[in-house]
Amino acid sequence: MQMIAALKEGDWVEETYLVVAKQVLTAKNGVTYLSLKLADKTGEIDGKMWDNAEDAAGKFAREDFIRIKGVVSNYQGALQVKMKTLERIDDANVDISSFVQSSLRDPDDMVGELRAITSGITNKPLRRLMEAFLNDAPFMEGLKRAPAAKTMHHNYVGGLLEHVLELIALCRTLSGHFPDIDADLLAVGAFLHDIGKIREMSVRKAIQYTTEGRLIGHISLGYEMLTEKINGLPDFPLETTMLLKHIMLSHHGEYEFGSPKRPKTREALIIHYLDDLSAKLNNYQITMAKESVGEGEWSAFNKMHDRYLYRQASSPAVAPSNSGELPATGLHPGGDGNQPRRDKAQKDEKKEQTGKLPLDI
Repeated sequence: MQMIAALKEGDWVEETYLVVAKQVLTAKNGVTYLSLKLADKTGEIDGKMWDNAEDAAGKFAREDFIRIKGVVSNYQGALQVKMKTLERIDDANVDISSFVQSSLRDPDDMVGELRAITSGITNKPLRRLMEAFLNDAPFMEGLKRAPAAKTMHHNYVGGLLEHVLELIALCRTLSGHFPDIDADLLAVGAFLHDIGKIREMSVRKAIQYTTEGRLIGHISLGYEMLTEKINGLPDFPLETTMLLKHIMLSHHGEYEFGSPKRPKTREALIIHYLDDLSAKLNNYQITMAKESVGEGEWSAFNKMHDRYLYRQASSPAVAPSNSGELPATGLHPGGDGNQPRRDKAQKDEKKEQTGKLPLDI
């Protein structure tokens, strides 16, 4: 398959993609054209059709699969496909694995690991809360399928559960270095912090935001879900309730990243920073694989990290000289040898940022 992430300017494309956005527009010269957003599991690309646009638009709907023929061009620095022809493809004739990725881990194995963690929680109210979620069949089915984000990290079926287990493991390791940390509160907070994403996103032919996800967001949705579960548990401690809600409301860390509160407890601080670490390391791994970055090579400019990313060579053949010059690899620290540094527009867009981006975009 001609995956979107691998398309280059000048490529001739004959492939099936998912339509995630569709518009019939009128150009400044009065010509009507069809504008699409096409997707597969590796990314998205714009598609434009200028001939018989209205007739072509009537042949399919948004979230249909279409097979296109066209050429990849560069328009204002972004790739797009100038489509010559298109036809709708029936869902039954499409390999859905080309459009929706899944975690490499077995979902039932991950649920088993989560149950083992729950059984090891010594704080009885916290264990009862975990069991209330684990015994909620619709919730668990949603958890097994949910991604952790649409594009940035763990963005595949089962990604949320994988991210949660990774975060709990990181929390356990760190709590061993700080004996006064409430390890049970930390584990349960890590489990709960992103549960609203079960309702924020849906996975059908691709990962999409739900209406309530767009209008309310996963932090508020998760807060509702947590409150509902706690209300069903008699005599659940008020202090513990408050601490768990604080972890949920503060895990994005800063107001500008959509966090209603900033972390003010040790456990909330730990979850915030380790959540960010888990997300960014996963993004690094995905980037290296998606862009086929070889040893000693650089990625394209990475939005989440606000920088280019380097994959170190396992056995460098040439050590840097005393002059401070880099080995002659054909690459410069910012890209691929031909790629310029960020232009002024990028700098202006980034200059007010701290380098840390929201975890779900």
